[in-house]
Amino acid sequence: MIEVEHLHYSYAIGKKGNQSLVPVLKDVNFNVKKGEIVSIIGRSGSGKSTLLNLLSGYIKADSGKLTINSTDVTKFNEKQWAKFRLDHFGFIFQNYELIPGLTAYENIELPLTLKGVDRNTRKELAEKMLEKVGLDSHATHYPNELSGGQQQRVSIARALITEPMMIFADEPTGSLDSETEEDVLELIRQLNKEQNITFLMITHDNEVASIADRTMNLHDGVLKQERGVHYEAK
Repeated sequence: MIEVEHLHYSYAIGKKGNQSLVPVLKDVNFNVKKGEIVSIIGRSGSGKSTLLNLLSGYIKADSGKLTINSTDVTKFNEKQWAKFRLDHFGFIFQNYELIPGLTAYENIELPLTLKGVDRNTRKELAEKMLEKVGLDSHATHYPNELSGGQQQRVSIARALITEPMMIFADEPTGSLDSETEEDVLELIRQLNKEQNITFLMITHDNEVASIADRTMNLHDGVLKQERGVHYEAK
């Protein structure tokens, strides 16, 4: 599903004309198979978020190749990436990233609105997603009326509603207490098992990483296999 080959990325520091490059990712290679839960673990500043932004097209690599669902996306422009993300990806964020002025229902249906899906279909799918994450009785609640765990469940439902081939999860339980964290992780396990949804999670938490089929460690820009079967890039 995802093939990453010899990915390099650096950022520039200093004033224009007198800049130096700081390597962030160094010759990163890995694959993600359909239906896997893969976790990438590393300390703050290790390059985890940079890697996620590269995989989802928000920034471009200096060199290397990125193939997603048999499509070479390495040279996509922003317009191509915007459509590709909407069609193929779902996102779960540490801080939920819900729109405060929208209800739980409206937050969940938003990706369908952006895709131009008709109102009746949006209603049917949003209600289905609310029920799936156990929040059908909270449809009209605004984010500030929901607990952290409930907000993350809304975020998960929003990520699922377009039936994406992959969900990127950026520290999905980073803002939750331990009991609520376990509830959210159990929901991710359930969705993976029942719907064969592929998850790529980045985290600094070994407890979160433990639910994955494979775990890789990112340290000083170098990605190493920690456990599970490693699928080598070409």
